[in-house]
Order: sequence, then C-alpha cells, then structure tokens
Amino acid sequence: MNINLQDMNLIDLLSEKHLALRKRVTQMDPDNINKTESHILAVLKIHTMLSISEISRIIGISRQGTHKSIQGLLSHGYVETAEVAGNQRDKHIVLSPNGVECNRKILVIKKQLEQQIISKLGHKNVELIKTLLKEDWLDV
Repeated sequence: MNINLQDMNLIDLLSEKHLALRKRVTQMDPDNINKTESHILAVLKIHTMLSISEISRIIGISRQGTHKSIQGLLSHGYVETAEVAGNQRDKHIVLSPNGVECNRKILVIKKQLEQQIISKLGHKNVELIKTLLKEDWLDV
C-alpha cells in the first residue's frame, strides 16, 4: 500500500485513484489517445452530440484545452462536426464510426481493469463502491 495515501482525505483519495485509472486505460489503449481525449469520447457516447463549450463544462477543462483535444480527435477521425439547425455559432461534435469503435475498445480495457480490481478487493466490495458512487451525496 502506498504510504502517501495513508494521510489523504476522501476527496484526494478519489482523485488519486481516478487519475491512476485514467492513466492505466490510456496506457493499455491500442489507439494511444490521451486521458482527456478518452474522457471526451466517453462523454460523447453518453450525450451523442455536444458543443465544444458543453464538453468543456462537463469534463472541467478550459474551452481552449477542449478545442485542442477535439482537433486531435478530428484529425484521427474519432469525431466529426455536425450542423445544428438554428445555431451557426457553435461547432457541435459527434462520434464517428471510428470513435464508436475506439469507445468499444476502451470499454473492453475498462472491464479488464474492473476484473483486476475485483480480484484484489472482491466482488462484494466493488459492488458496494459502485453503489455508493451512484448515490446522490453531493449538493452540486
């Protein structure tokens, strides 16, 4: 066990585990997309179509940072721009077929990692963690 984790509060512990898991996913990804790009693809899978500003708000980084990541995803064919009737100002982003396939590969990786976590913590504990994280315990 990492001695540095012993003195951390809940917020920092969750952040550390989140960063470590995102890093592991990107290291195992055959498409070599970074953690921000991976996060954007996951958000687009859920929301189908979003503007760059909306993506920025959801993932919590600057619009400029999001724009740079979107440009990388566009250049590799993982996302496409979409026209929205009545909105000429904002670019809207959708998953391309390559992006859908990339998300599928990343989901396989995530399931493998979840199995590794289950083998260390036990199925019952992982289900408890998932249940607790799904609870509405933040007033945001």
